[in-house]
Amino acid sequence: MHSTLSEDSLRHLLSNLQVDVSIANIQTVDHEWQRDNFVHSFNRMYYILEGEGRIEVDGIVHYPKTGQLIVMPCNIKQSYSTISDNPFHKYWCHFTARVGTRDLFEMCRFPVCIDISEIESAEIHNYFRNMIYHMQHQTATSILNIRASMLQLISLFIEQGLDQASIPLATTQKMNRVLQFIEQHLADRMTIEQLASLVHYHPNYFIRAFHSVLGCSPIQYINRMRLDKARQLLASELSIGNIARNVGIEQHNFSSMFKSYTGFSPRDYRRMFKC
Repeated sequence: MHSTLSEDSLRHLLSNLQVDVSIANIQTVDHEWQRDNFVHSFNRMYYILEGEGRIEVDGIVHYPKTGQLIVMPCNIKQSYSTISDNPFHKYWCHFTARVGTRDLFEMCRFPVCIDISEIESAEIHNYFRNMIYHMQHQTATSILNIRASMLQLISLFIEQGLDQASIPLATTQKMNRVLQFIEQHLADRMTIEQLASLVHYHPNYFIRAFHSVLGCSPIQYINRMRLDKARQLLASELSIGNIARNVGIEQHNFSSMFKSYTGFSPRDYRRMFKC
């Protein structure tokens, strides 16, 4: 069973996203383009420029159209084939999008095919061209250019498919319960044992399960949430001491933690709101 993926849940996942692209290209497939019932450890993305074809993902058959962006998720049974004398002409790439030890498209279910507007189509052309260029001309910054373009493509795909996205129900219920508790108790002392008890996990198993879903440890997540709230509160008239108490950080540690996280002391960060 699956549950609707909330924007908050997705935001938590994307804050820890690590993307890598193994190959990208543009291609007109031949009439022998066909493979049945395979499973890969990477995701496939296609942008259909013209032509016809058939893909099957997790038992559901799709017939992608010109102008659609496709993601075939990793670790799910897939098939593809031509269906006429007019095969696909498409951009394509293989990529991973990991959050901790799992892939985003394995953890969350998005539509396989999404429609793209003319404006977005021009952007997609540029992103794929940039990736292909830097795959072929390796420079010192090529890896950054490739990842930047892939992140833009993933962002566009997610934005268009978010309304239909879902996440396994058990994961949603358990981790959302923990995330809601953390958000409601940022000013309080929290322990791993306390958080683990919310979902009836052993503390050691809870730490591994949390990391596999959120891509960081519970303590790292709590500290990030506390410091994000502190950034918001620094726009108010609260004293820095009161802000530290409101986010559950000892005052003598607050300034150093905040500066390590943002690059600014709390006072310098507050001054920026007055500029």
